[in-house]
Amino acid sequence: MREGEQKQQLLKSISVLVPLERVEASLSEIGFLLQDSATVVADGKFWKRMLYVRGGETISVSEEIGDAYPKDPIITICGSKSTITHVVKGVGG
Repeated sequence: MREGEQKQQLLKSISVLVPLERVEASLSEIGFLLQDSATVVADGKFWKRMLYVRGGETISVSEEIGDAYPKDPIITICGSKSTITHVVKGVGG
């Protein structure tokens, strides 16, 4: 690959039934750092959205907040196939 070229990236959303801490540990293992976070309202629910970055790859993790239902993070990855594979395996998918 020439300097300045990026690998082809894929887009994938994953709903997982694991604690957010496990998702964060998996991302940290491969060098992703928390860039930003915000609380948003979508689909009639409050969500905490966190953006993780490593080079040109980004991962958005959304965690439902509230006491009514269990909280399941949704992970959206814009990254290489190897990143997606590692994250999916890291969270038990």
